Amino acid sequence: MPEEQGDARDRRGALLLGVGALIGIGLAASGAFSTADFNAVGGNVIARVNGRAVAAESYALARDRLALDKRNPMTDADREHVLRRLVEEELLIQRGEAIGLVESEPSIRKAIAAAMIQAIVAESESQQPDRGELLAFYEENRGYFTPPGTLHVRQLRIRKRAGEEAADWRARGREAASALAAGEHFESVGERLGDAPLLVIPDAPLPSQKLRQYLGPSLTRLAAGLPTGSTSAFVEAEDGGRILLLVAATEGTTPAFEAISNQVEVAHRRFAGDQALREVLESLWHDAAIEFAPGAPLH
Repeated sequence: MPEEQGDARDRRGALLLGVGALIGIGLAASGAFSTADFNAVGGNVIARVNGRAVAAESYALARDRLALDKRNPMTDADREHVLRRLVEEELLIQRGEAIGLVESEPSIRKAIAAAMIQAIVAESESQQPDRGELLAFYEENRGYFTPPGTLHVRQLRIRKRAGEEAADWRARGREAASALAAGEHFESVGERLGDAPLLVIPDAPLPSQKLRQYLGPSLTRLAAGLPTGSTSAFVEAEDGGRILLLVAATEGTTPAFEAISNQVEVAHRRFAGDQALREVLESLWHDAAIEFAPGAPLH
């Protein structure tokens, strides 16, 4: 029994070490190790490692996270363990800096850049916009909040039949277009001259992005440009041709602000975060001394 308890303590110690390492990496990436003085307001520093401060706030955060994972109350040994891990992590970070890991290791550089982006965006998104800001954002970006319109399209498909020459199916296509122009019903022309399509378009209004799955982008644009109730010219392709009929088209309607206020706020926060990041990056570019080698694509 004592051996089992000893094994359990060893495993728990290893787990705590792993948790501490993960916490330390996250804190380092977010700038938790500050250079504040011991005498700062609120006692902001709990230790110094080679002159670099470990913030008391960082220790409290790591301690509280560990407390949430424990079934039993925190002990003095647990608190000492957390602080020791933070000190050791700072030692490892300083060692990594000394041997140039930040400069040479792509994964570390990307992690630091990602942490900086997250911090900048999070700070901006934490600011609560008032109703006036949201209304102005809604009015300036009505198109963003407007759902796409719909297109109700039918197609007359012309395909090469067995034993038929290319000139023959093209002639059928032109004949079908002429018959439609002369006023013959779309369905009757299709029964007389058309072929079964490989992919049947639902006979219902569809958003343009859904219609593109059936027709492709160019034919969808063609259909969207047709007057309601009219047919297109015969459009040839390698596998045959099509004539399109635009049965109906509807434009999207912007919902009232009150109906989508939560959506507007989410979009505003995202936009504000992107804008804050861009402003910080432009400021960094402006203040930095940046040189490019001859032939570099950016000057």
